[in-house]
Amino acid sequence: MKITRIAPAHEKRNIRVAAYCRVSTQLESQEESFRIQQEYYMKYICENPQWEFAGVYADEKSGTSVEHREGFRRMIADALAGMADRILVKSISRFSRNAVDAQFYVKLLHSHGVSVYFEKEGIDTAESSSLMMLSLIAAIAQDESRSISENIRWSYRERFQRGEYNLGNNRILGYDTVNGQLVPNHDAWIIREIFRRFVEGENYAQIARELNRMGARRMRSGNGFVASVIQVIVGNETYVGDKRLQKRAPQDFLTKKPGEHKAYTSYYIKEDHEGIIDRQTWERAQAILCRHREELACGVHRKGGRHHVFFGKIFCGTCGSPFCRRTLSGTQGYYKAWSCRERHKGRSGNGCKNRVWREEELIVELRVQLGWENFDHDRFAREIRKVELRENGRIVPLSYA
Repeated sequence: MKITRIAPAHEKRNIRVAAYCRVSTQLESQEESFRIQQEYYMKYICENPQWEFAGVYADEKSGTSVEHREGFRRMIADALAGMADRILVKSISRFSRNAVDAQFYVKLLHSHGVSVYFEKEGIDTAESSSLMMLSLIAAIAQDESRSISENIRWSYRERFQRGEYNLGNNRILGYDTVNGQLVPNHDAWIIREIFRRFVEGENYAQIARELNRMGARRMRSGNGFVASVIQVIVGNETYVGDKRLQKRAPQDFLTKKPGEHKAYTSYYIKEDHEGIIDRQTWERAQAILCRHREELACGVHRKGGRHHVFFGKIFCGTCGSPFCRRTLSGTQGYYKAWSCRERHKGRSGNGCKNRVWREEELIVELRVQLGWENFDHDRFAREIRKVELRENGRIVPLSYA
């Protein structure tokens, strides 16, 4: 009996070959440019009669992290979807300097019948013996990346100690960069308006709303302002003329995220450049921010809109929680009252036992304790930072603004 072998479909067609490269926008005229690499790979692939060109994928990001390399992730997705059978890469370090990632994606591609060929090292993952060599060289590439990262970090630290820094493309609203120095520009009025409103008591949402009504726009996007942007601005020392270098822990060379447990030193340069706001306004704004942080630590969360003058200032002398304003009903109708936030969490009898204060009664007692002839809401907001209400009915002003 004569047996005729029928070749599988994948043996009848050419091998679909793609290429991956990492490029630098600073090397457009050199051999590293995407255009030149694309032409090279197109020519190289098309000259092989058994190959079919399946595209060139490229990124401008670091090779240690996959998260921000869109070209790499698109290439992997296309290959797993059956759009490529083979991938060419100049070297393992271009594929990934993270040894774990390199092995993971090579194995993932291999499980879907896609091989990777690293030209510089001459490693072809279609060969089973290549995986051990790949692991070794990938580990070397990762260590090289770590060494480069540490050298760059050392150079930054030395420059910061000398008070030197590079603005780069880190433009900031309200400033232009002239000969390496920050100079206030036509948007400086926005910064002054933000700080003026903030120290006068407006919250982030109110300030953003007013700025948008006045036609102010953010620099990079051209969009209107939101509360989170205002919050960042009022805490930025650049606007008073200072500069803090190394504000947060340096990035981990693999994750590209700040290393929470890495020791680092911040450097503060006072009067580094011309400020948009005066020092007194800056210090008033920072005092308000400090008070907000203290309130958050005590469980006081400010939201949009106006708050009662007691909000964030009245605290429980039993458990330390903030007092909240509530509407209660009595024999003569509804009335306003203040009670410990933890009191209402104790329906089973485990809540705070501190008493409930009628608002009118609380105002009278505060006036007496403070020694005021009349209770002045504006004066209270201006002068009093914290009051403690004891379980025995005693009121103790703990701190003054």
